[in-house]
Amino acid sequence: MEEAFRAHLLATAGIAAIVERRVDWGMRKQGDPVSAIALHVISDIPDLTLAGASHWNVARVQADCWGRTFKAARDLGNLLALPVARGGLHGFRGSISDIRFRIFVLDRDTGTDEDSAGPIHKSQVDLRIFYSS
Repeated sequence: MEEAFRAHLLATAGIAAIVERRVDWGMRKQGDPVSAIALHVISDIPDLTLAGASHWNVARVQADCWGRTFKAARDLGNLLALPVARGGLHGFRGSISDIRFRIFVLDRDTGTDEDSAGPIHKSQVDLRIFYSS
């Protein structure tokens, strides 16, 4: 799921134009160039119904959108949270690398941090990702 989801972000024109190839799973290294997205799996469990396994997994993924300015971080987070019809991720239904995806935005938040180059801003977007291979 991780590689396919990253590939989807990098193939999304508006997102790729801002972050280039700077979308990675795990922590962002201090001093790395921004704008960038760091992805974190918060949970990932098989979906169950009363009839048994649904053959879907349900993952909660946190996307930390980093920028040198508050506006840059906020705008990148807002772009991710847009409905798919407007270039974002919310409501995406489709297949990526033979994995079926359903992606929904759960929440957004913004904050400020420090790194070796000074203040850096973050917009956090929480996603619920249903996927099945």
